[in-house]
Amino acid sequence: MQSRTNRKGKRNVWRIISTVLLLLVLVLSATSGFAFLKIQETTSTLLKPMSGEKKQPLRAMRPFHILLIGVDERENDKGRADALLLLSFNPKTEKAKSLSIPRDLHVELESGEKTKINHTYAYGGVDETVSAVERLLEIDIPYYAKINMEGLIDLVDAVGGITVDNPSAFSWNDRRLQKDYPKGNIELNGLEASGYARMRKDDPLGDTGRQIRQRQVLQAVVKKLKRTDTLFRYDKLAKVMEKNIQTNVTFEEATQLAEENRKGFDQLRPLTLEGEGYIAKDGVWYFFADESSLSSVKQKLDRLIEER
Repeated sequence: MQSRTNRKGKRNVWRIISTVLLLLVLVLSATSGFAFLKIQETTSTLLKPMSGEKKQPLRAMRPFHILLIGVDERENDKGRADALLLLSFNPKTEKAKSLSIPRDLHVELESGEKTKINHTYAYGGVDETVSAVERLLEIDIPYYAKINMEGLIDLVDAVGGITVDNPSAFSWNDRRLQKDYPKGNIELNGLEASGYARMRKDDPLGDTGRQIRQRQVLQAVVKKLKRTDTLFRYDKLAKVMEKNIQTNVTFEEATQLAEENRKGFDQLRPLTLEGEGYIAKDGVWYFFADESSLSSVKQKLDRLIEER
């Protein structure tokens, strides 16, 4: 048996948030005419509507959901949705919630076939994954953003690296990076920033400490983006976006949604889908959502969207 709390679904969530926020941050940071035009030109290349998409006309202060899909895609491989994050905003109340969806969550496809939710991407791409989440939570999701999981690394490298104030020393070791992170101000490249943002086990504050470091990385990136000399890096930033992001959010929509939901971003409150994981009769390990927890999540999302 696995813990009833959703731990696996949180894996790599930071890289999703940071990469999609790049799109919004760049829009809000593009204060010069050149930067504004460059980002507008870039976002048009990222657009890919969902099949049969029927988005409602953008209306001021409309509550909405957006699904962020972190995809691990390799050559000659359909890929998997290895991280799923639902962001829900109500600009009228200035409230927002996030839900990390376990990658191994047991779901039923529209065809009736049962599988893990991260496999839905291999079955039908973005359309199938969005549909699966809509059926699970009984909501409409008008917006999505598909993000390459290498996005954070590329982003930090594109701004020329960052500097953070590390609250406690630790070491990181995986197949790509072995590094000691001393306490105090440290300079990080993209790969090093990824390790810094992901570490949890050795942090005395656990996941809270990881969230603090994740916020540090984003703040450091934003600080770099606001510097005048970053204007000369917009070609690199544009390439990061083109390489790592696919979305149905237009430039005009991104600008309005980002502006209306500034305070919501600052006050983002996480929801947790509880359950347990075990090997099912088909011999596959799944995460099974607790029905009462799932019902609670649905109610909280409904209240957020309906509240005036």
